[in-house]
Amino acid sequence: MSAQELWLQTKRIVGSGLVSVRYDVYIFTALIFLSILGVGIADAFEYAAHWYWVGMVPVFFGACLYLEWQAIQHASMAPREILLAQIQHWLGVAIAFYLTFILREIGSLDNQTTGLILLLVLALGTYLSGITTGWLFRLLGMFLGLCLIMVAYMEHYVAVLIASAIAMLSLYHYLAKSVGTIIKDNEQADLPE
Repeated sequence: MSAQELWLQTKRIVGSGLVSVRYDVYIFTALIFLSILGVGIADAFEYAAHWYWVGMVPVFFGACLYLEWQAIQHASMAPREILLAQIQHWLGVAIAFYLTFILREIGSLDNQTTGLILLLVLALGTYLSGITTGWLFRLLGMFLGLCLIMVAYMEHYVAVLIASAIAMLSLYHYLAKSVGTIIKDNEQADLPE
């Protein structure tokens, strides 16, 4: 069950008296900003960028965990299951990062290729996390994949990257409104006539 379905279930169970603050837009904006910053660091300082992306793994893990925790607070899922699944997922991403560093150390990869692989692993890990967390992380994974392609093919990609970030935030805002409308429609449909 995705975080969105849990959220819808929670809204139906608890009712309209539930007042909950969702920080999705702030988390999404911060992660996009950190991703753009990472791409810029990768362009200017290849070696430092590797450690930046390693540092992003716990940040993305924390964001996933927080968003799922918000969705399951009032649901019937065990928090331990969610925690274990997220730990396994992001530990796998961290191990893939470590293996990439080993390949670089033995000379199989250069610094630029290592940076691209790290961004690819993070994009894939984020997208796959979105399968359980919800559409927010799938969208973010797609954005990271787009960043990867831009960095690989374009020499002057910063303006395109910023425009892409604005487009992703606009898409997020549109999708969030659509989900809100669906919730309201479902709540009205559940009311007795």
